[in-house]
Amino acid sequence: MNISRPEQAIDDGRPMVAAHPQVTITFNGQDKVLDYQPHTTTEALLAHAKLAFDVQSNHLLSLFTDAGIEVPDHVSVKQAGIHPGQLLILRQSTVRGGA
Repeated sequence: MNISRPEQAIDDGRPMVAAHPQVTITFNGQDKVLDYQPHTTTEALLAHAKLAFDVQSNHLLSLFTDAGIEVPDHVSVKQAGIHPGQLLILRQSTVRGGA
């Protein structure tokens, strides 16, 4: 009698799917793959990236797309147009002017 065990994965050639969407963040030549929730804020993703790279609370860092566009603050990750598998760059933010 052959009993199937749930802890045994069956390799049927299909790629494994992550439990949560993931993005790759690059910082100072290192890449890290991070899970995220589409409904969370971009600030939460930024905080997660800083933690992953062990960056001390540096308010001058922001996330950028590989096209060099800064990810906006105060919106959800989904509203910012971030999608699974995307490459984001953690680097110094652009200067925000005042009056």
